[in-house]
Parts: sequence; structure tokens; C-alpha cells
Amino acid sequence: MKPNRIPYRACTLVLAGAIAAIAAPSMAWRATNNHTVNPLSATSFEVIGRGGISSIDYWCAAGDYARRALGAPLDQRIYISRARGEAETENAKSAVQFSLEPPVGSDLRPAFLLTVTRIGDNLSAWAAWNYCLPQTGAEG
Repeated sequence: MKPNRIPYRACTLVLAGAIAAIAAPSMAWRATNNHTVNPLSATSFEVIGRGGISSIDYWCAAGDYARRALGAPLDQRIYISRARGEAETENAKSAVQFSLEPPVGSDLRPAFLLTVTRIGDNLSAWAAWNYCLPQTGAEG
């Protein structure tokens, strides 16, 4: 009687899936204000919300990520590419997606209020990162 063997290809797929599941959380990046930022592409990312997070917290994390993780210059514009809603990169009820490229067909005029509910709203990387300063006392 032959032993029951699992085909090599099936083992490879299971192993690859397990490695991907373990590696996926390591792609997350932690902003100065302790909010999780998950990359979506080379120029876009998602900031994960937690209970009580404000617009300032989202923009702080976006500016921090653009500056420190992507190396964006201080005058680089950061755009909301998807307004606050359910996260796509992990199981979370609230997230905002940002991009260094303007969303096609969106209104890019400056808003009078700081929100995360309008696609196309934008700040410079410096202005967004500045929202981190009162929370951390960071300089530079």
C-alpha cells in the first residue's frame, strides 16, 4: 500500500500562502501618531483609522508617511484619493486613501475645512506633517 502523499504543487501553494499571510502585516508602516499606514502602490497608501481618530490624525499620518517612508519633498501635494470609508488593506471600519498623484476628475480647489470626506482635498507634505507637531513635539 502506497502512503498518501500530498502533491508537490499543492504543498508549494499552501506554503506560499502561509508566507504571504505572515509577511503581509510587516508591510504596514507606523506613523508618528501610531496610526497604521499600508502602501497601495509606489505613490498611494491607506491610513487606518481607530476609534476617535480625527481629520488631523489622518493628515498627520499621511504627511509623515509621505515624508519619511516615500521621501516626498516638502512641497509635494498629498491628495485624498478615496474618502473615509471601510479599509481595503485590512479589517477596519475606517480608513482614508491618499495619493501623491491628483485623482482624475476631482475638485482640487483648496477646502476651507480640514476633512477627509472629499476626494481631491490636498495639502503639501509639509502642511500635512505639521499636524503631527502638537502631538509629538517633533522638529524638522
